[in-house]
Amino acid sequence: MRAAILLVGTLLAGCERRDPVPPPTGGAEAPATAEAPLRFVGGERCGGCHPSERDRWRGSHHDLAMQEANDATVLGDFEGARLEHFGVTTEFRRSDEGFQVRTEGPEGEPGVFEVVYTFGVDPLQQYLVRLAGGRLQALPFAWDTRPADRGGQRWFHLHPDEAIPASDELHWTGLNQNWNHMCAECHSTGVRKRYRLEEDRYETTWSDIDVSCEACHGRGSRHVSWAEAGGQSGDDGLEVKLANDAAWILDPGAAIARRSPPRESASELETCALCHSRRGALGDGYVHGQPLLDSHRLALLEPRLYQPDGQILEEVYVHGSFLQSRMYAAGVSCTDCHDPHSLTLAEAPDAPCARCHRPE
Repeated sequence: MRAAILLVGTLLAGCERRDPVPPPTGGAEAPATAEAPLRFVGGERCGGCHPSERDRWRGSHHDLAMQEANDATVLGDFEGARLEHFGVTTEFRRSDEGFQVRTEGPEGEPGVFEVVYTFGVDPLQQYLVRLAGGRLQALPFAWDTRPADRGGQRWFHLHPDEAIPASDELHWTGLNQNWNHMCAECHSTGVRKRYRLEEDRYETTWSDIDVSCEACHGRGSRHVSWAEAGGQSGDDGLEVKLANDAAWILDPGAAIARRSPPRESASELETCALCHSRRGALGDGYVHGQPLLDSHRLALLEPRLYQPDGQILEEVYVHGSFLQSRMYAAGVSCTDCHDPHSLTLAEAPDAPCARCHRPE
């Protein structure tokens, strides 16, 4: 039970963006060529030429994965609401500066912490505060964003049945709730943790605060140069190719369609798997287009991570389960069912299934 609580706590947890932030320039990512190093350009630059994709992305869970805390983004009740948890009283309130939480801090002493970022949006929203050493920490309380008639619109503790003192490894001020280390890679774009061992501090940077275009398509500077030059021929400069051009052919008399041509690349699957899998990072920085196993260690089908039959157990970590499926073996890829920009199903609920399976 303790292991399961640790896992859920760390996966739900929450970098410090310092102003001004030096833009990532390749560094650990290594330029593809000396003449044209790849750089992040930011999602706004991408949206100027790709308005349809930009409009579908806006308001999606990727767009809202992390936001600056303000009246438009904070969904929780900060009008003096209180929460009691094993003798610790937490108060959520407004100030002239923004949003504050008064609760137990480092060393078990009470303190007042300014909320600087929201973290997630549905079915819950967490909040990030700054601590020493360039750390952003996820508070242990979440706001249930569901409607009240579904049990939502309330504060709750992520460990409702257990006291978590400051000495506990699960306390919100510790490593397991540190956003830089645990969650930055999948809630922002172009993240570099930049942990300074000698000083025990982070100098984390990112290119976009949320999960934006280049989180999936890779660094866009060369693609922008190609487009500005007319974009008529040659390599379009994208760091990773994600086009899914497969056709699903339902032969006469067949119950299930076949893919044509067969899948030859894992780029799309591994791009999604970077964040939709049980995995751990082996270093600071994923390089788009390279095999995921070069930079991450995928978890095995352990009982505490998966259902007994290997199906997905929690949240959105589906990759390990999908690799076992007949759909994967048949060549199905993520965008055969999902719109990668809005994150909704590509068609009405049953329609994606009927593309390959006869409804009868």
